[in-house]
Amino acid sequence: MAYDYINDGNINADAIQKGIKGNKKARMLQLLRMLNEETDEDHPLSTNEIIDRMKDLGLDVNRKTVKDDVDLLIASGYDVVIVKSSNNSFFMGERIFELSELKLMVDAISASKIISTKATNSLIEKLQKLCSKYQAQELLWNRDINKNIKPYSKLVNLTIDKLTRAIGKKRRINFKYNEYNIKKELQARHDGKVYDISPYFLVWNEDHYYLVGYENSTRTTKTFRIDRIDGSSLTISKEQAVRKPDRDLLSKYSQRAFSMMANEENERTVVLRCRNKLITIMIDRFGEEVDTKQVDDGHFDLTTKLYVTTNFFSWLARFGDDIQVVSPPQVVQDYKEYIQKILKQYK
Repeated sequence: MAYDYINDGNINADAIQKGIKGNKKARMLQLLRMLNEETDEDHPLSTNEIIDRMKDLGLDVNRKTVKDDVDLLIASGYDVVIVKSSNNSFFMGERIFELSELKLMVDAISASKIISTKATNSLIEKLQKLCSKYQAQELLWNRDINKNIKPYSKLVNLTIDKLTRAIGKKRRINFKYNEYNIKKELQARHDGKVYDISPYFLVWNEDHYYLVGYENSTRTTKTFRIDRIDGSSLTISKEQAVRKPDRDLLSKYSQRAFSMMANEENERTVVLRCRNKLITIMIDRFGEEVDTKQVDDGHFDLTTKLYVTTNFFSWLARFGDDIQVVSPPQVVQDYKEYIQKILKQYK
């Protein structure tokens, strides 16, 4: 909330400035601001530079007060590093985030399709305040690279806020779900069906944000792309959400879903026979704990639970004859039919 402060004539600006000049608290706050904003390992401030800056602000300081104030900051837990010399220099050492961590966050935000350009700029500006002004410039090197992949509007952010509130309150939600027609227009799926969902969590996957929840009418866990949820129809019900059936549901989805649109009724235990050269790719996809067994000098069998979808089949097809589906028989048959349908188009 913003407030407007009005000088009604009772406030003496000169008296305030006079109070600041001898105010140790004001001096400490300014020193802390300088160290946070203007210093890092490559850009320390010397004692004389601090004194000059303080005097520009109308604050009375000397070498002793600078030393005493720095010592007090260190005693209070701030990692102020002292570079010893005849004119000691100082910089802020450890911060909330390392520069490399800030870069990771900025890169992720910049690359995200779900975060609008305006929200991206706002988030990056906030992250810049967590490092020195020099490091802040380093965070901007790729700011404009992904501008063209950010189609989402503020409405998506409002949808996320509402979903987060519903999850926190453990309340059911109702909404319409959109899909594109042949004219590239978004329209409500299934003639405007209103979904009744117990929301579990939001999850990021392959450049999109998803809601995972329990559909009360079908009693199944389902996934919805958040940018396809009709925000104008989204309401939070007074009814309590159905409790999560599986504490490890998020982990299970990330490991087993080849498409976040997969549903739990598609879950199968699948055995894949792979050439040895694919072992690293399989571990990257399924994790180091995945069950593997050497079957001959050139192949190993991989056994895992996953959601069998067309996305899974298209992933398999990338490897050609380097992977064979061994079981279960129904998945073997479904994969054959998937390939045959593709081949029919080229006869």
